[in-house]
Amino acid sequence: MHGWEWRGLRSCLTTFVILATAFFGSKARADIGVVIADPTTIGYSSYTQAGHSLVYLSGVCPISPIQARLCEPGEQGSIVTTYPHFREAQPYAWNIAPLSIYLQGLPDPETRLLYASPNVKDALQKEARHHFLQPVCGAGDCPDVQHSYWRDLVAATADRDVFVYAVRTTRAQDQVIVDWLNTDPNVNHYHGMTNNCAVFTRTLVNMIFPHSVHRDFLNDLGMMGPKAAARSFTHWAVKHTELGFYSLHFAQQPGEIPRSGLARSGTETAIHTKKYLIPAALIGDHEVAGSFFVAYFLTGRFGLYKEYLHHSRPSFATSEQATDTPQASPDMVQPVSLMNPPAPAMTLAKVPDATSEQALLTRYQAFAAAEEIPQGKKGKMPIEFAKAQVTVDSDGNPWIEIEANNLTRRVGITSANVLAPGSDPELAFEFMLGRVECMIHAKNHGREDPSALQDDWLLLQQAYDRLQPAQPAGGLSVIAARR
Repeated sequence: MHGWEWRGLRSCLTTFVILATAFFGSKARADIGVVIADPTTIGYSSYTQAGHSLVYLSGVCPISPIQARLCEPGEQGSIVTTYPHFREAQPYAWNIAPLSIYLQGLPDPETRLLYASPNVKDALQKEARHHFLQPVCGAGDCPDVQHSYWRDLVAATADRDVFVYAVRTTRAQDQVIVDWLNTDPNVNHYHGMTNNCAVFTRTLVNMIFPHSVHRDFLNDLGMMGPKAAARSFTHWAVKHTELGFYSLHFAQQPGEIPRSGLARSGTETAIHTKKYLIPAALIGDHEVAGSFFVAYFLTGRFGLYKEYLHHSRPSFATSEQATDTPQASPDMVQPVSLMNPPAPAMTLAKVPDATSEQALLTRYQAFAAAEEIPQGKKGKMPIEFAKAQVTVDSDGNPWIEIEANNLTRRVGITSANVLAPGSDPELAFEFMLGRVECMIHAKNHGREDPSALQDDWLLLQQAYDRLQPAQPAGGLSVIAARR
């Protein structure tokens, strides 16, 4: 077959896949997406600022970290990725983890982590190692050393921002991914330049949508980079409107862990990082520095948060109602999409409109200015949280335990247990006051989704109301006096 004939046939096949996806996607749909996690200060990211690339699969769920299956109705999906070395029982190339474990470190997809510290992240990682990662960790593997990459599969939002750029898939396409994962030898051959996390993402996504992910040869100096994967996939997906492209952002949790950096391409890192740019200028190699500027500004500009704002959707329910949704059957299972979270069990008239951040800020300022709220406690996380002991209950939810005056005070730090019976009412209120303050004034990457802000406000109001029956006439000022 001549080259031009093969190219024509391949183009026809690609078009067929896209049209088939558009036709069958409305009958039984899921999502596949390129995920990029901002860089931390550990490992290669401290030098390259490249971040990490993963794949989101809403219709594929893990049997174990190295086995996959199609999701059942109501399940949230998973992420799958590769690392240099997971430090598990064998040198696996990739692991697949439930989305809630990866993002929050929590087994319940409907529960949100509200605070992060090194102790919190460590406790959640150990809990996941004991339960979900047990099949690949055994008794003596998955060590507690800092550079064990199994840790990066748990509670990613504790120390970094995570962005998802996704399109719709069909159940048949998800089955292709499941079959590939379950038949892949899964032996680690990681190489930072030729077989890294972004190369893995490209391989997996291009299996379903050929040529949708590719490298940025000019800006990543010939390598495949995480940001190039997100950029190329976004540009491709925007052209295929029938696939329902969307983007999501999961902000780093407030707490005692430094803010993550911003994922960058190679030339972008060079022009934004003084330790690279200044030596080049001092040496006098202006041509190299100048070429980095030209390459980035001409072909490499891609803002993760900016693209998220352009393509974000606050709720999947609206667009789903516009399509005909058939009754579920064994052949047509519709997993829960990231864009389709369960509706809140209750609403409160005091909750401001989630679409109006200014309304929320105004309401919060009036709330925090109330005389009965201690001045020194407004908008600050309890300082005792930083080095407090962290325990995890049988439901997988972390608790902060503080020793004070020979007494142990406990407070939940997830949306499921912050108002639980065993959670200290005063600490819970002080904690939620600080969290809402952080979220309202966060900039860009630090901003939560408006619906999450609304949920936080509801928890704050409930924490405040929970204090009232137990307080004497002095209200919260009595609490301040006792402290």
